[in-house]
Amino acid sequence: MLKVKVSILLAILFSSSIYGQQDGSVLEKRVTIVQNNQTLSNILNQLSWQAGVFFSYDASVIDAEKKYNIEAADKSLFTVLSELFGTKKFRFSERENQIIISENTDYKQPEEKQDSIPVKYFFLSGKIIEDKKEEPIPYASVSLLNKPIGTITNIDGEFLLKVHPGNIKDTVIISCMGYEQIELPAFELLDEDLFIMNPVSIRIREVKVTAITPDKLLKNIRNNISKNYSDNNRLMTAFYRETIKQDKNYVNISEAIVEILKASYINLFRDDLVRLLKGRRSPDVQPFQWLNFKLQGGPFTITKLDVIKNMESFIDGEFEHLYKYNIKKVVWYNDYPVYVLEFKPTSNQIFPLFVGEMYVHRETFAVLHARFQLNKEGLKTAESVMIKKKPRRVKAKPTDVKYEVNYQQYSGKWHLANAKASVKIKVKSKRDNVNSEYHSVSDLLVTDINKTEVKRFTRNESINQSDIFVELINEYDEKFWENYNIIKPDENLINAIKTITSNN
Repeated sequence: MLKVKVSILLAILFSSSIYGQQDGSVLEKRVTIVQNNQTLSNILNQLSWQAGVFFSYDASVIDAEKKYNIEAADKSLFTVLSELFGTKKFRFSERENQIIISENTDYKQPEEKQDSIPVKYFFLSGKIIEDKKEEPIPYASVSLLNKPIGTITNIDGEFLLKVHPGNIKDTVIISCMGYEQIELPAFELLDEDLFIMNPVSIRIREVKVTAITPDKLLKNIRNNISKNYSDNNRLMTAFYRETIKQDKNYVNISEAIVEILKASYINLFRDDLVRLLKGRRSPDVQPFQWLNFKLQGGPFTITKLDVIKNMESFIDGEFEHLYKYNIKKVVWYNDYPVYVLEFKPTSNQIFPLFVGEMYVHRETFAVLHARFQLNKEGLKTAESVMIKKKPRRVKAKPTDVKYEVNYQQYSGKWHLANAKASVKIKVKSKRDNVNSEYHSVSDLLVTDINKTEVKRFTRNESINQSDIFVELINEYDEKFWENYNIIKPDENLINAIKTITSNN
């Protein structure tokens, strides 16, 4: 049974919008300064000139005539000020174009109010590569320790993490399956751009692997869902991006910030609900040729990639007999080993089934990661399920369908962290001399999780399975990003965005 599917509609589409961006905190600005035996006043004047800001402080607390030695090359303004004043005794806050230096005694993080000056977040960015090969590591997690705030790297290994000033001293965790975890203070990311991860190999002697059969492992996964995953509703904030290529050209890019009302994992009869907070879409980056290609469901559909909540066929005991399973190996994930459980359909396949693998926590049996796709037989049987509508003279069939989902632990429970769907459709028409491939990629990144008493979204505000996502977006907001975390666009997508901007 195909429980996860991206419905595809071939129809006429006209769209318009443009892209923009927003700056982060001025404390991120890099400065270079070498001063020996100079007054604090002179040093701040030079920093003010380089960073284009003004400094305010209480002269009765800070001696502007005191002399300092300071040497910093291409360091963030935050780092330089921390070296001068120390972060334990003083704090730095930003108001418009002014940096306020004040004592840190009894400091409480101020609440943001609608009528107050918006807080400037720190935009922490960088690139993650593998140690020996020096190749980028895609889809690595970059998050704050013990907080549901984070992002992932793009296919170029690059990331952008937006952090509230009150969290700049928190610990950032950089992790990826099969690599040693990196931990460092968030403010160190202001001065570092490149992060190197070391692969981890597990020897049999290093890990005591309890003998377990695939069917026993699957049973333990199902029996421990209530322990491993949340049994209460959660309100998630998430970033969603949907791109469509026709052959080698981007023809549509749509993005949104959404809220997901995540239903309890033990209530299989309550679906997750999704509502749009804000979104934007591109005008055609490269105009569609012959046909326009649309995806149904958008962010609602991709929440169905939560294979635990939706009890996908390769986990569901009812369909277990339709698969062959094998425990392939044990790999390292953060500080503990996980089983890699492979699965593939049995020979008799009458409806779409998947080939793939799951990463299962060795001790708790939580599924941390799943990667799966349709095989050749599955692609044939999925054609009627996935393609909802097309012109009569056109032949269309899926040629490649891949899914991926990751979970992250927070407050003792595992939660949906990110999901990805990649679908390729081959379109042909002899009459119209059409032979083209459409490739859609949908990404969902959960950036925050909160407890909630909300039980339902209203019908009018909920995105459902039949909605065409790009048709829900009709307003451009020049401050679209604000302080929401996103998946940083890769180089090809950035070039497409530049094309959009230059044409509008």
